[in-house]
Amino acid sequence: MTAIEHFAGVNVENVSSLSRALDPRYPSNRLAIAGALIVGVAAALANLFGLDIGLEPISAAVGLFLAWAIARELDPDHPASAAVAMPASLVLLLAIGPASLVVSMGILLGVRLVAGTVGAPLRTLDIIGVVGLAAFLGTNPIGVVGLGVVGLGVVVDEPRRNRAVLITATAVSAFVAVVLVSGLERTWTTPDTAGWIALAVAVAAAVSVIPAASPTSSTDRHTGRVLRTRVTTARVAAGSAVVAGFVLAGGVGIAALAGTAAAALTGTGIRRIGAGLSSTATRSTDETEDE
Repeated sequence: MTAIEHFAGVNVENVSSLSRALDPRYPSNRLAIAGALIVGVAAALANLFGLDIGLEPISAAVGLFLAWAIARELDPDHPASAAVAMPASLVLLLAIGPASLVVSMGILLGVRLVAGTVGAPLRTLDIIGVVGLAAFLGTNPIGVVGLGVVGLGVVVDEPRRNRAVLITATAVSAFVAVVLVSGLERTWTTPDTAGWIALAVAVAAAVSVIPAASPTSSTDRHTGRVLRTRVTTARVAAGSAVVAGFVLAGGVGIAALAGTAAAALTGTGIRRIGAGLSSTATRSTDETEDE
């Protein structure tokens, strides 16, 4: 139980299997908190002094944090991936514009369920949250992308098939109902140069991190090891979501996920490539010494 949970008198584990404690005792978590605060304050100061950076403080801070959080699900063994995702997120947010926080939240919760990092079945509060998020996604032009990842997560994570079908069907019904009521229309826009580059980098990063290495991390609830197949599936889902956003809405779809899901994939890819280069250099050094 974290200090915040202790103060509030609530143990998150008892009410939710979707939430993950953000314990400030861990350096990676402190980095996420500090990074989000710094970016939020910097955006606020920029706006205060009339510097147009195209970002609102809350949007910038939450977008950066979501990139970190998604990367933690995509690479649970290596906090470095999430650390690299944060500057990648900032660059993409500044170059392309603010991300869609609701769609990105859908992707975060979806890949969390797919990867199985929590290690506990959905509770009543989680189901209510999934259905509520699905309804909210119905207000977004590419909300179906987030819905798809969440639905996949429920199907993969829920051990009881009938229950999984019921939760998914209820979420889809809520989504469709909001779409019909809101009369939401989607238009396809041609990406600019930054958008094309972001898409290419995200796709290349997704390909570079598939398949995942075998994780050594245990689930949050200590119900076993995080599975390689599920982490790999989560990475495929995140990469597919970025591509789907582009297919559905072009430049708008890329911008919606560039600073979050695309940044998380980029951070994971850079970390993996860096580890591979370091391993190759170490082997070369050992071979030279042997000679």
